[in-house]
Amino acid sequence: MRIGSGNRLLDPVHGTLVVQSMARAALRSDSPFSWQVSRIRHRLSIQHRRKVSPPTATVRRRRRGLTLVELLVSVTIIAVLITLLLPAVQVARESARRTACGNHLRQIGLALASYQNEYMCFPTGCIECRSKSRKKIAWNVAILPYLGQENVWKIFDYNYPAKSVQNRQATGSHVPSFLCPSTSRESLTSGDINHNGKWDPGDDMAYSDYGGIYGVEGAGRTAPFGSAHFLEANSLGVMLYEEPTKPAAILDGLSQTVIVGECAGRTYLQESEWANGHNCFAQEQSTGVNVSRSNELYSDHAQVAGVVFCDCHVRFLHASMEQAVLLAVLTRTGNEVVKFP
Repeated sequence: MRIGSGNRLLDPVHGTLVVQSMARAALRSDSPFSWQVSRIRHRLSIQHRRKVSPPTATVRRRRRGLTLVELLVSVTIIAVLITLLLPAVQVARESARRTACGNHLRQIGLALASYQNEYMCFPTGCIECRSKSRKKIAWNVAILPYLGQENVWKIFDYNYPAKSVQNRQATGSHVPSFLCPSTSRESLTSGDINHNGKWDPGDDMAYSDYGGIYGVEGAGRTAPFGSAHFLEANSLGVMLYEEPTKPAAILDGLSQTVIVGECAGRTYLQESEWANGHNCFAQEQSTGVNVSRSNELYSDHAQVAGVVFCDCHVRFLHASMEQAVLLAVLTRTGNEVVKFP
């Protein structure tokens, strides 16, 4: 047997070796191959060359969009997450507003303490509410300088009623410390009460969400006719008509007696303007916290209403607190011993 390479022939021995080498190489290779056999300088040369396949074109797959079912599932998941997270966000926001409300009450308490340190008494709840002049000037006016509202205080004229044209500019001024952030209002002032298109006494007066505590009212608590106050002595609070209260008159203790409480969301119908002398209220003895907005302890916080005590500390009273404890902290001479949980 002879194997040809070009025009030359190989002898049988060398041909056998060539065939064996080619067979072994074929077994080891998985790709197409070709052989080239040559003899250079009396040496046999065997070269195995793999056939390289031509490059194939890359096929780009077109991206598939979302199906309607996948879109609906995604929207549903997002809606569920929003439903779960929204209450937590609302709670966090209300907590921040409640903290701000407490800060406003603390500012009022510190202003009252500063006034008391200077004049040795707390402000009169209402100046000339029962006299013939009927100026009806509220305690709020007296603490304006201690709340950073000196400019408003300077333009207020005590020679005229709160609801006078002379005090129109001052009483229409918005005082942030007198408003609770949780309370939403259509307007910050009383506006045009008579809807006659012109200014009348009492129009455009700015509101307050915090009122002075006159005491506790109800059956058996009314003072005899002709008395200096509407309520009998043991039912009186700190913010009284025509008379400032000295610390010595608060027998229950400054830390046990509320001086200002939250009564949020009132309008001119409840005379809740901060300069209005009737911005004092007596709690009805059978009414609890957050039951009535009509000149009672009430707020837009959930289950609580804020108060500030005579020693300036702030507390939020819960709607579920015992009625006897509530009435005790609203009076100054009840001789009660109050312990909060």
